Amino acid sequence: MNLRCTCCVSLVLVLHAVVWTQVAVAESKISFRQLTRTHPIAVQRGTAATVEVSSHFTLNGSHSAFFSPPGPQMEFAESTDAPDVWKDPAELDLGTAFHFRVSVPESQLPGVHEFRIATVQSVSSVGHLLITDYPIAVEDGSDNDQPAGAQAVALPVAVCGMIDRFEDVDCFRIRGEAGQDLVCQIYAQRVTCAIHCMAVRYPKIHLMDAMLTLLGPDGKLVSLNDNHFGGDSLLHCRLPTSGDYVLQVRDTRYAGDPRYVYCVELSQDPVALGTIPMGVQQGKSAAIEPVLSFPATAAAATGNVAASGTAAASGTAAASGTAAASETIPGGGAFFPEHAPGVTPGWQVVRAFSAGRPLNPVWLRVSPYPESVGIVDDRGSGEAVPMAVPGGITGRLMAPNQVHRYLFEGKHDCWYRFEVQSQQRGFAVDSVLAVYDGTGKSLTVSDDGYYTKDATLNFQAPADGQYTLSVRDLNGRSGEHFVYHLTAEQSGPDFEIHGEYYYGMLAPGGQAIWFVSLRRLNGFDGPVKMEVEGLPQGVSFTPVTIPSGMSACSLIFTAAPDAPVNAALVRVTGRATLPRPGGLPLEAVREAHVTCELRRAGASAFSRAPIRTQLLAVTQPLDVTNVTAEPAELTLRRGQKAEIRVRIERNPAYTDQVLLDLAFSFHSRKYGEQLPPGVTMSPASTTKLTGSELEATVILEASPDALCVDRLPIAVLARVPITYSIMTNYASNPVLLTVSAE
Repeated sequence: MNLRCTCCVSLVLVLHAVVWTQVAVAESKISFRQLTRTHPIAVQRGTAATVEVSSHFTLNGSHSAFFSPPGPQMEFAESTDAPDVWKDPAELDLGTAFHFRVSVPESQLPGVHEFRIATVQSVSSVGHLLITDYPIAVEDGSDNDQPAGAQAVALPVAVCGMIDRFEDVDCFRIRGEAGQDLVCQIYAQRVTCAIHCMAVRYPKIHLMDAMLTLLGPDGKLVSLNDNHFGGDSLLHCRLPTSGDYVLQVRDTRYAGDPRYVYCVELSQDPVALGTIPMGVQQGKSAAIEPVLSFPATAAAATGNVAASGTAAASGTAAASGTAAASETIPGGGAFFPEHAPGVTPGWQVVRAFSAGRPLNPVWLRVSPYPESVGIVDDRGSGEAVPMAVPGGITGRLMAPNQVHRYLFEGKHDCWYRFEVQSQQRGFAVDSVLAVYDGTGKSLTVSDDGYYTKDATLNFQAPADGQYTLSVRDLNGRSGEHFVYHLTAEQSGPDFEIHGEYYYGMLAPGGQAIWFVSLRRLNGFDGPVKMEVEGLPQGVSFTPVTIPSGMSACSLIFTAAPDAPVNAALVRVTGRATLPRPGGLPLEAVREAHVTCELRRAGASAFSRAPIRTQLLAVTQPLDVTNVTAEPAELTLRRGQKAEIRVRIERNPAYTDQVLLDLAFSFHSRKYGEQLPPGVTMSPASTTKLTGSELEATVILEASPDALCVDRLPIAVLARVPITYSIMTNYASNPVLLTVSAE
C-alpha cells in the first residue's frame, strides 16, 4: 500500500490525518522505530529517487514523513508488508530495510535535511537526507578497494557509497585537465550524527571519521584532507597534469560498518564557507565578501601532504556583492537572500555565485542592531576595537595565538550577553570569551556553548566603567576560515527550555507525557508558561505554568476517543516576563532545545545529540491502552502524605511488566521531573504491575518546607520496557496537585 507522505518544518506545521483501513496484526512491546541507515544518502534537487531506510522495528504502515527544512516529499514504496518478528536489537543490527520514494522540488535548497517517519503504530527516530545540486552516482558494488578497480564518475557528481567493513577503501576515477580545480566534499558525520544506534566498536569508534586522498595519473599523492567540517573532509586542489585521477574514500582508522554511508560531492566549483561580514543590519545594505575554499598549495603536487584551505573571494571565483536585509537581491548578484531576511531578524540562508552558477548556501545574520567588521587581519593582540552594545562584529583570526579585544561600556549591576557563532555557521573557530576590567584583571571566562564549540558568556558588570572582551581560539589556531561573528547585547534574568520531548505516541482516548527542564539564568525566578503549537488532529494539551521556585514540569497530551491516526511535528516554547534595566519588562518566548536519544555511549547510559524536530502521533491501540489516576484533584499539606489510585488497561497482546513512576528515571538518575521541590514519591508506592495486576497506589510525601503550588498538572508515568535501556512511556489523566502550608 502506497500512502502519500507530507513534509513539515518545526516552525510551520502541517497536520496530516490518515484513517488506516487495513487490519493489522497486533503488535506487542511497541517501540519507537529506530532508524539505522538511509542509502543512498543523497537525492538531487528537482528529481525523484528511491531510497532504502533501515529500521529496528517495522516501518509497515508508514503514512507520513516530515522534513526539516521542509520541501521534500516521501512516500512508502513497499507493495507488501515485510515480516514483522519482534526481537531485541543488538548494537550492530541494521534492522529491516524499507523502500521510500523521495521527490525533491527544483527550488529546494541543497543541504542536510532531518526527517522523521510516522507509522500507524509508532513514530521514528531521526534520519538524514542530503539534498544536492549534482547528479547522483551510487557505488556500484564492484571491487573498488584498489585504484585499478576504481569506479569511473564524471564531474559534477554526488557519489553515494558506504564504508561497510573494516579496512574498506572506496576508489573513484575522475578525468582531469592540467590547471583545473577539483573540489571534493564528503558528507559522512553530518548525515549520521543523530542515528540512534551507532556504536561500531564501543567505546571508541562511533561515527565515520572520513579521509579523502587524491592520487595523480602516475599513482602518486596529489592532495589529501582529514578533518574540515568536524570529521568530514574537504579537499580542494589544482590538478598539475591532465589524465585520470583516483579519489580514495576511507575512515582514518580504517574502521567500517554498513551504517557508514556517505556522499562525496565532486565538482570544479569552490565550496562557500560563509561571508565577511557575517551580519547585516535590518533595513541596511552592506558589501559582502564570500569566503570560499581555495586550491591547496603547490607542495601537494610534489608528494607532500596539503590540507585544503580557504581564502576570501576577492579576485577569485566570485566578486564581492551587496546584500540588503530589507529586499531580495536580483539573481545576477553575488549574493541573494533565500528566505526574505528583511521579514524576521535572525540567521538566514544566502547563496553565492561562481561563474554564473550558484554555490552551496551559507549563513548570514540579519540583526536589528548595527553590524560592523572588526579585526580580520594579522594585527597584534594589543589593539582593542570599540564595540557597540547592542551590536554585532565579524572578525577573523589570521595569526597564530591571536587574541581579539573589544572595548565596551558597562553599567553597574547590568547584565550583558556575548555570543560567538563560528563552527555552527561553517567556520572553524573553537572560541573562548573572557571579560577584563580596566586594570586588566580577568573577571569571567566562558568556553563551549550548548552542544557547540561556540562560546556564550553572561556577564554582570560590578561597577560603571570600561571593560574589555577578548575572543580567541582555544588552541591558538588561525587562518582564512577562522571567521567568527560576535553578538553583544544587554541582557538580564533569562531562561532556557530543555527536556525530554523527542517523540511521543498516544492511542485514541489515551495520554502521553513529556518532561521539561527549565534552566534559570542570571537570577531569574519568575513563572514560565509552557506552550505547544501544531498538535496532531484530535490531541489536546493541558495548560501548565512552571511557578517561581520550580525548574521542571510535565507536558500532558490527551487524544480524543475519536482521534484519527495522524502525526505532526510540534513546537514547544516557554513564555515569561523578564525584568530589564529601567523597569521595562521584556515579554520573551524561548524555543525549546531538542535532543535525540542515542545508544552510542553503551546500554547503561543515555547520550544525546541536538536535533530540530519533535514528533507526536496518534496511533492504533498500544501495549497500555489507558492509565487512570484518581482523584483528578489532590491537595497535599506540608509534612503529610496523600494517595493516588492508579488503574491501567492492557492490550491483550501485552502481559509483561508495567513500571510506574512520577519521574523520567533511568537507574538512579532522573532525566525528567514534575513534582515541586520537597514533594517526593514514597518508597511505599507500587512501582511495578506484572501479570494480571492492573491497580496500584502511588503515595506522595511533602516535606515541612515543600514548595506550595496551586493546581499544578502532574501525571503518573507508566513505562513498558522494550529493551534494557529503551522504554515506551504512557501517562495517566492529569492530576491537579495543590501543596498547601496548612
